[in-house]
Amino acid sequence: MKINNRLSNINEYHFKSIDDVKNKAIFSGKKVIDLSIGDPDLEVNSKITDELIEALKGDRYNNYAPYDGIIELKRAVIKYYDQVYSVGLNMDEVIILIGSKEGISNVIPAVCDIGDCVIVPEPAYPVYSICSKLWGCVPYTIALTQNNGYMPKLDDIPEKIVNKCKLMFINYPNNPTGAVATKEFYNRIIKFSYDNNIVLCNDSAYNEIIKVDKKTISLMQYDVKRRCIEFGTLSKTYNMTGYRIGYAVGNAKVINALLKVKSNCDSGQFIPIQKAAIVALNLERNYVYNLRKTYDERREVAKGILMQKNIKFFDAEATFYLWCKTPKNYTTSEFCEELLINHGIVVTPGNVFGKLGYDYFRIALTKDKLILEEALKSLKKCGD
Repeated sequence: MKINNRLSNINEYHFKSIDDVKNKAIFSGKKVIDLSIGDPDLEVNSKITDELIEALKGDRYNNYAPYDGIIELKRAVIKYYDQVYSVGLNMDEVIILIGSKEGISNVIPAVCDIGDCVIVPEPAYPVYSICSKLWGCVPYTIALTQNNGYMPKLDDIPEKIVNKCKLMFINYPNNPTGAVATKEFYNRIIKFSYDNNIVLCNDSAYNEIIKVDKKTISLMQYDVKRRCIEFGTLSKTYNMTGYRIGYAVGNAKVINALLKVKSNCDSGQFIPIQKAAIVALNLERNYVYNLRKTYDERREVAKGILMQKNIKFFDAEATFYLWCKTPKNYTTSEFCEELLINHGIVVTPGNVFGKLGYDYFRIALTKDKLILEEALKSLKKCGD
């Protein structure tokens, strides 16, 4: 039986492999604390679940949804961008997605031809690179280093790559590092995309998960010509990972092209889930403040213990991750294995996020601060 040749260059999704290792340990009777995948442990707000249940009682709730999402949810996204970012959007600049991961994949054939280059960061969420390959495009990785605040150096991209590129992905606040974009960075990279006729896409999954005393910003605030795309999701901010609901906003032509791909690949998200998403986006801003406060507390607890254990990390101010340096005298695989076997802790090896992730690992702060404290305090002091 013949299989798509492009799959020969793609391994099983890394987080499934991590799940397999974790489940094997649990099956053997080991107590495991999972600090690997970014799946929030916090409860879904009761207003969201109440609306989901109520929507199941509605008329024709079980019918196909509009391919681009129900009008009420698109309006809620528009209202959200106006209130939080002072950005005005039109209806044709918004599309509802079955989670942002779906949109990130489908925007590639919406913009690119087979053989085109797609500029992707590294280390990074692996979907940017993997989906580029699946759609027959060639990912060109641009290094993110701590010395540059985990921002790409645009001057490092060869001219021949720029000339072959139609699409570029960025991700701020950044997974896995927790780096935060600045106004100056957004202005610089938007100008780069304008000058080179490249569609710039920001994966803003963690936009709201920043320190309490920081102000969230959006790529859309600086995209004055409205040529870029920003992906959003309710997974992280509203603890709705399993709901699979997100959106994309930005250039109407690209949004329409994305809709063409979607309408031939899926039939939209379940209407009650979309209605629950409307309630989420309309929650009082105090909800977001409390979420940030929770992750601030967890971040500070983890940072304090890691410092005691002589484990170096990037001093992040956003996301619910910490990007940590593998201690000396270990490979990352050895250290991650020791964490699981000796301490029952599962973390994500840095190479999941690309070759530049070797010698690093990522901790997800998706457990209560007392559980984090108990887990991390069990580690021995590195270098002793």
